[in-house]
Order: sequence, then structure tokens, then C-alpha cells
Amino acid sequence: MKNCNTLYISLFLFVILFFSGSIFLPIHAADTSSSILLQPIDSNGNLVNKKKLPYHQLDLPGTNKDAVDTIRKQYLKPNAAKNLAKLLEDGEQYRLYVRKQLLKNHMPAALEYLPIVESSYIPYAISKDGKGVGLWQFIPNSTAPFLIRNEWIDERFDPWKETDAALAKLKDNYNVFHDWLLAIGAYNCGAGAMKRALEKAPEKNFWYLADHKMIPDHTIRYVPKLLAIADLVTNASYYGVSLPAAADHNKQLLMQFVGEFDYITVNTSIHLHQLARELRIDENYFLQLNPSLIKEVTPPNQQYFIRLPLGMKDAAEHALCTINAYSSSFIVKKNRY
Repeated sequence: MKNCNTLYISLFLFVILFFSGSIFLPIHAADTSSSILLQPIDSNGNLVNKKKLPYHQLDLPGTNKDAVDTIRKQYLKPNAAKNLAKLLEDGEQYRLYVRKQLLKNHMPAALEYLPIVESSYIPYAISKDGKGVGLWQFIPNSTAPFLIRNEWIDERFDPWKETDAALAKLKDNYNVFHDWLLAIGAYNCGAGAMKRALEKAPEKNFWYLADHKMIPDHTIRYVPKLLAIADLVTNASYYGVSLPAAADHNKQLLMQFVGEFDYITVNTSIHLHQLARELRIDENYFLQLNPSLIKEVTPPNQQYFIRLPLGMKDAAEHALCTINAYSSSFIVKKNRY
């Protein structure tokens, strides 16, 4: 009888504790070790209803369009999400510069992800037809007046200069069309093609042109792809994916000293390898700082600004005093990529 009483008391206490919430069965999220897709969970490890997660609207419209949703769903697949995360991480130093310049120029923050569409954020990317080059894929007939391209220099390979050029071009497009989606589309198909399409369209917006196939197919896909990627990165938690935000653990953007360098002026041919050795800088790193110099030599009889790490201007000016001008007869163009 004593054992029965003890059993009844134990069962009674268990029922009280269970319904008071002091005892609960643990909920385990699915194993995500093989996937970048995550189940949203709160601080207690409980599954969260996605509707309760904050959603941040982009500063570009259209994320609710079917064309955007189709692409977004493609990127939510595990392999695609992993690939996107890698591209974002590898391109972080350039993303931060793009972000900084967008803030400076009061342009939509979502444009930070346009180089993903253009070049996968690879600064030395070359298009399949060989015409587009760099982060922003400028083609030969679109470089002027934004970038220099000649026998010695191709500024399309310079991610900092090409970023400034691309934002200037996008801003010019916006001043023409007064609509960011049209401006972005025109960056892809050309301002002339966009103007001609708008002249024939009763509705002057990107989605009408796309729905009625009045612009090229690659442009019809171009804008939705940008919106899908920008939306996924901006709302990664909402969609249950892990994507690098390029912010520190306090959610502060990593902006300090981004794109800040020292420069020295030269008026003759200086070989980058020789200057790097004098400065004891890694030669490949020095070439990456000056990717416009396609022969790895500054042009002769012309002023040129060599980019340096911060704090090295004085040392570089001293080093120049010990370096002889490089003879153009020995210069051989190299393919560094």
C-alpha cells in the first residue's frame, strides 16, 4: 500500500508540473549540417512561424512579382544557396566598396547585388563573347566617357574604378528614365533600346515591357534576378537561409577604410614588379591593387597614379628615386588571369 501511495503521489506531481510548463518535451530542429538552408528557430530552439519573422522591404519595387519568385525559389535550393553564399563572401571587399559608394551617391542599396548578376563579383570576369569585362561587365563601346581603355590601360579590370563608372552610368540612366527598374534594365540592354521600347509601349514601366516581350529576353531576366538576390540577402532569416551580410557581430556594417588607398604620381614607365620588390610588398597583391595596367607597367610619357596600401606613399616616393624607367622595348603583355 505504501508503494502504491508513493506511485500515486509521483504521478500527481508529474501531471501538475507537466501542465504548468515546468516539464516539456524538447523540439529538435532538423539537421542542417549538409545544407545552408536553416529552420528558423527562436532562442529556446523552438520552430518559429515565418510570418512572425521581420521582413524588410527593398528600396526597389517588384519583389512580389512571379518572375522574381521563380528565381528566388531557385536560389533557395541547397546547392544554389551555397553557391550564392560563396560568391557573396568571396566578393566582400568589393561589395563593401559598392555599398559605400551607393550610400555616398544616395542610390538604392539593392544595387549592391547587381555585380552578382553581371560577373558573380569576379573583378577579372570576361563574358562568353569576350566583350564584357570586370565586376560590371563594361563592353568596349560603352567605356567612354566613363573609363580609359588603350594599349596600356584597361580600367574595366579595376573594380574600384569600374564601380564608380557603373554607378555614374546607372545614375545617368535614372536621370533619363526617372525609374530605377528601367534604369537598371537599360544598363543591360542599352539606353537606346529601352527608349525605343518605351516609345511603343502604352504603359511606361519595366513590367509591362517584360510581360509583352518588348525588350530582350536577357533583360527580362536581368531585373528579376537582381531583385530575387537582393531580397534573399536582405531577408535571409525570413527565408531560412544563411547568407553573409558583410556586417560584424553587432550588425554594424564593415565600412571603415574600404576603398581607401595612398597614391603616387609617375610620368614614365615603372614596372610594378620592381616597385613591389623595392617596397617589400607581395607582388601579386600589388598587381591586384593596380589591375588597370594590363602590361604591368605604367604608360610612358604620361602621368599615372599608382595605387598603394595606406601609409606607404613616403616609402614609395623614396623607392622611385632608386628605380630606372622601364624600357618599353622589353614590355610584354601578360594574361594575369
